[in-house]
Amino acid sequence: MKIQIAPNQAAINAIQKRLSDLGKEETFGNALKKAINEVATAGKNLLYNETRSEYTIKPAEFKKGDIVRKGSTARRLIATLSVRGETPGIRKAYKTRKNSRRKSAGAMVIKSGAMKELELKANGKSYKAFLAKMKTGHEGIFQRTPGKYMKGHSSSGKTKGREAIKEIMAMSKAKAAEMVYEKGNLYTDLQEEISYRLLKHMNAVIGGGK
Repeated sequence: MKIQIAPNQAAINAIQKRLSDLGKEETFGNALKKAINEVATAGKNLLYNETRSEYTIKPAEFKKGDIVRKGSTARRLIATLSVRGETPGIRKAYKTRKNSRRKSAGAMVIKSGAMKELELKANGKSYKAFLAKMKTGHEGIFQRTPGKYMKGHSSSGKTKGREAIKEIMAMSKAKAAEMVYEKGNLYTDLQEEISYRLLKHMNAVIGGGK
């Protein structure tokens, strides 16, 4: 995901006109750059904290450094925040519970939610998820796949065998951050913050504040 941080045109026009009227139009670019970069830093912290607050994503899976901030420059008056990451296994990234004799393995992705059993019902059968460790040493939560059989087996005949298994994957940190950004309406919050900081820098320029 990528977030662009820049003030709306109305705010730019209003403050640029004010500085122009005072004969200090040349200071506008620097004031705008400072405001954008300050908000980009604040936005990075906000996005990280809100994502960690909303989801049970583990600290090792989502670090503040995973949010990459690209600052504004004199020639490029826009900053960006980006988050990248592969889709992880749910066991690795979120709060989970191993299976028991009666219950399937479970997962709780949203902190305000509840632990849910990972169970799939298809073709009159119940497919319960289970914790397993592969020969490679990789540990995860797996589930058998309805209708897909292991190599060398088929759904009928003498070679009929068990269905293949696959690991249950989870929402990536990039998607989690995107969901928080959209759900929490952080765009509006960041726009308001840019306007405030831009006004603050303008006042400093004209001697009305620091």
